[in-house]
Amino acid sequence: MMLFVCFLVLLSWGPYAFAESLTAITGRTDWSCVKPQMTGQTCARATYPYVGVKMKYWQPVLLVETVKKPGDTAIDEFRSLLGSSLKTTAAAALGVSSGELDSGSLTSSDTSSTQMNDVHVFGYPFSSEISTMIEPSCEGSPDYSSAVNYLSEADASEWRMLKMESKNPFSLITEKMAPMCEGKGIKIPGMCMGVWGPLYPRGGFIAGHDPAVGSAAMAYRAVDVASYNISSATHVRVSPLMFLPDMSVDLMQMVYPKKTQCLSIGEDPRTWEKGGYSNDGKYVWVYWRRKECCAL
Repeated sequence: MMLFVCFLVLLSWGPYAFAESLTAITGRTDWSCVKPQMTGQTCARATYPYVGVKMKYWQPVLLVETVKKPGDTAIDEFRSLLGSSLKTTAAAALGVSSGELDSGSLTSSDTSSTQMNDVHVFGYPFSSEISTMIEPSCEGSPDYSSAVNYLSEADASEWRMLKMESKNPFSLITEKMAPMCEGKGIKIPGMCMGVWGPLYPRGGFIAGHDPAVGSAAMAYRAVDVASYNISSATHVRVSPLMFLPDMSVDLMQMVYPKKTQCLSIGEDPRTWEKGGYSNDGKYVWVYWRRKECCAL
């Protein structure tokens, strides 16, 4: 925790407007999403009475933001981490100048049919404390997240140009499945995010979506890229997540520009998107991971 606090102090100033404090953004967390439930299944415990009942609940483990300008952020405390240094990093990876990055085909601005976002994946503040409070008596496996997991600007050659991602077998398969994913709302773990579209290729461009839905889809793609799986080996990650996201059970919740309920991955936007348009093009999501443990 102390490391995370020191990290935030170092990131406490910068030039960007249209940002809110970390406290204000995390203050919109919907704690009803924890939803602790006893499954009725017995499980083995390492301590007396050695037999318990399996419990499942959802834990907020990540903050994921999508932005239109490289290095921009919706979170005040993260401004100095991002900014010009990440913009320069992205430009170098693409072999262009910083000026070129903001113009022409490399810009993050949207067209009528395609939108582009950069994405940042951070550890959710106090996730470790939440896990520590629940897990010891429950004999589970606590999550200890890093302060920063993924910054798409540092992964520009893959996130923007898809140099290796476009050759991924899943990208070749899901390219043909995209109309089925979106049109019929089919969700296939690791491939189709239902009406949110195909998971692959895991980059910052997506076609034919409302900005909020496109942001949700790219936020989940970034979490998948940040996870510790072999298909993400060609991507540049700051600190890989030590778990694999599971779209069949994990949840996401918008906390900027507005607060929504927790959503299943690929949930029909008609149930949550209304009023969720962001005037500054930025969105922030809490990523909720389903956990299981053996309770007394």
